[in-house]
Amino acid sequence: LEWKSSMWLINTIISLFLLLSIGLAQGRMNAFGLGHYYHNQGIRNAADGITNLTPAFQDNVSLSNPSTWHYLDFTYLSLSYSGNNNSMSNSTLLNGYSSLSNAIWIVPIKSKSSLGISLAPYSDQRISVTDQDTAVFHAFDDTLNVARSFDRSGGMMSFKVGSSYLLSDMLNLGMTFNILFGSSRQNEVINFGGSAVVQSSRMRFYGILNEFFISISLRDNLKVFSSYTYSIKPLEGVYEEKHLFDDANGNGYHDFYTPYYDFPFPDSVSAEPEVRLPNLYSPIGYNLGLSQFINPRTSLAFEFGVINDDAKIPDRVYIPLDNWITRTNTAHISFSRYPNDLSLNLSDKLSFKFGLTYYNHTLNDQKSSITEVGGSLGIGFVFKPVGNQIDINYYLGTREYPDIADAELVQQVQIGISLADLWFVKRRQK
Repeated sequence: LEWKSSMWLINTIISLFLLLSIGLAQGRMNAFGLGHYYHNQGIRNAADGITNLTPAFQDNVSLSNPSTWHYLDFTYLSLSYSGNNNSMSNSTLLNGYSSLSNAIWIVPIKSKSSLGISLAPYSDQRISVTDQDTAVFHAFDDTLNVARSFDRSGGMMSFKVGSSYLLSDMLNLGMTFNILFGSSRQNEVINFGGSAVVQSSRMRFYGILNEFFISISLRDNLKVFSSYTYSIKPLEGVYEEKHLFDDANGNGYHDFYTPYYDFPFPDSVSAEPEVRLPNLYSPIGYNLGLSQFINPRTSLAFEFGVINDDAKIPDRVYIPLDNWITRTNTAHISFSRYPNDLSLNLSDKLSFKFGLTYYNHTLNDQKSSITEVGGSLGIGFVFKPVGNQIDINYYLGTREYPDIADAELVQQVQIGISLADLWFVKRRQK
């Protein structure tokens, strides 16, 4: 009965997140540059909480840090689902979205190395902008109301292949090979009193990043972690612009849908030649972390990092806010309590994560910045001897922009499950 109740609760929460994603648009950060980068807000996955380098999944393992993967006792498949909510402090406007935030599979190899793959969203670009000023003019003895709107949807996904190696009892290395891919679609619409003229275009993305990780054990209870990120192939886009058309049937697509036909007819025109746009996103930076064990089951961690983006976004990439993030400074502090694998008490099967974070995003004009301060609270439950784990995390933060007085309230709920098993072991025949 308890298991059925838990599954009902999880299914209910996921259903609410799906409704939130369908019914509402996203927040203001999606209008900057190539959209909202997931690593710039909240929690990346439910198992690690607020941290990126220091262990939180287990007392010596972080799923986000490959240099710790070989300390796993079993192969793990970990899935995290995220629901996000953004609102302005002095407004009833509410923006929300939800999606799978991370899927990762890790195989430790003889406690000396490991191999892992992961898939996660990297950026999101859902934007809908409508001009509040409607122009009115007279033509051919008729009065026309002209309104403009812009819509963009899509984003990028991240596919990672990572590994680790134990050099010595003190030194561990890790690396990830990160492929970015995806596309975005945008419509610019001018509405003449009910008749819409639409300009559609599409952008396809491709890029490759690399990350190197190092973890060093200074003492049994004190460890240092670091990572370095750089672009092997800066993100580039292939821009394709469709033919301008009169959307007579009002469905937003260039087609033959009756009772009205779009003009010109779709089969009488062709798309413009594709244009390649280089260096849309080229991050380089580092992160440092320090983990101090207070006792065998409790640790305190500090992290900070800097990421610079040497992007050159051309005019063909329409940006509603005409700005993008060129530098991000982050700082985290976290407290973790790990479960006791040997205890049979229910309370010892619980893990707790608490953290505070700070973000500062410098915009490309070098004069203004976005700041965010937030905190997270998470709880996990370990079950079965192999260490299966369910995690729930809640993040709450406030974000301030340079051009508006109201602060943005950011909320996030992460739900994750990590399943463990022995892989690549030859079973003894009975």
